[in-house]
Amino acid sequence: MTTATAGLTQIQSALGKDWTELRSYIRETLDSEIDLLNKINEHLFLSSGKMLRPLLSLLVSKACGASNPHISRVCAAASEIIHTATLLHDDVVDESLYRRGKITVNALFSPGASLLMGDFWLARSIRLIITNKCDYRIIALFSQTIEDLAEGEMLQMQRADDCTTTFEDYKEIIYRKTASLFIAAMCTAAVAEGQSDDVVEGVRDFAYKLGLCFQMRDDILDYSSSATDGKDVGSDLAERKVTLPLLCAFENCPEREEEIRSLIREIDVAKGADQTRNIEIIKEVRQYVLDNNGVQSAKLRLNDYIATSVDSLSVLPDTPFRGYIASIAKILSM
Repeated sequence: MTTATAGLTQIQSALGKDWTELRSYIRETLDSEIDLLNKINEHLFLSSGKMLRPLLSLLVSKACGASNPHISRVCAAASEIIHTATLLHDDVVDESLYRRGKITVNALFSPGASLLMGDFWLARSIRLIITNKCDYRIIALFSQTIEDLAEGEMLQMQRADDCTTTFEDYKEIIYRKTASLFIAAMCTAAVAEGQSDDVVEGVRDFAYKLGLCFQMRDDILDYSSSATDGKDVGSDLAERKVTLPLLCAFENCPEREEEIRSLIREIDVAKGADQTRNIEIIKEVRQYVLDNNGVQSAKLRLNDYIATSVDSLSVLPDTPFRGYIASIAKILSM
């Protein structure tokens, strides 16, 4: 069995042609008669990320015996297509010019093009699932995720507006915005492989915790970077988002919580706003987090979630593929 933590390249290689052929399958699924759509698709393919969700989906399929590889590939592809669709929509909401160091569709073409491409990718994911006659539970899982993604974004916007985010709010937001799609990607693979409800529930528990960890880690990095003069206008604080490190700082130093929340409410999120005061506020809030061990406390919570998430994998057979799934969780530790 795999005991050491494996890297992503090693894990991808272990999937063989199931992994190498997945990108081609996604391309075929998204092919259109409209030249502009295909042009934007090509831009998206060239700037795609690690494809972590479909990777996890295929690993679950392999861990469960890979008796239904075609439907498992459909589930993996659908998870990546839905993820990219949400990024296209997010780039419009956040007015993002770059993602993963590459110019966004929002900036290169237009906000309208980014929104429509997101809609197109969502529609193709649904068509992919239905035309391949997937189990109704697979349809239900992906449908729930699309709903969760929209509600999570709206809840985050609401809390950024009133700056009242609690630990419970934060957990709900990152569950809906991030963990929900991890759950769909992994649980649909287990369903496709005909696993029992107990196995699907164990996979769900792991995926839920992994999704939370994935977002927690990203939020921690937003505070623990080496920047000393405030984050740029794309950072969480510049969007008035209260995330895990700040919540941990509130817990460690509650006497300044209301003062800090009031400062964050002063941040002007309007496009083109004068950033002088924003940068001052962001620097002060980040210093408050660092001075009150917000980052370190957040890392401890992250690592606790990672440890308990791996325990949930005991429902799967003890194979190298289960070990690879556990390795992905361990890679997130800080």
